[in-house]
Amino acid sequence: MEKKSCKCAETIKQLKKDRERLAEENSNILTISSDHKRINGELQVKLTEAQKKIKDFEENYIKIDGKR
Repeated sequence: MEKKSCKCAETIKQLKKDRERLAEENSNILTISSDHKRINGELQVKLTEAQKKIKDFEENYIKIDGKR
């Protein structure tokens, strides 16, 4: 009976370690996801600005062949 109790205690100890590890992994994933959203937002702003500049250039400057 004591051997079974000891095995259960080891299992509980391992499960607690696993829970702590998974909680840390979850925290890391949430941090990465948050940073990804922030960076994606910044890149979208820069992309929009670049697209506006390209459109302005195409509409307002003479092309090499002399046509607009």
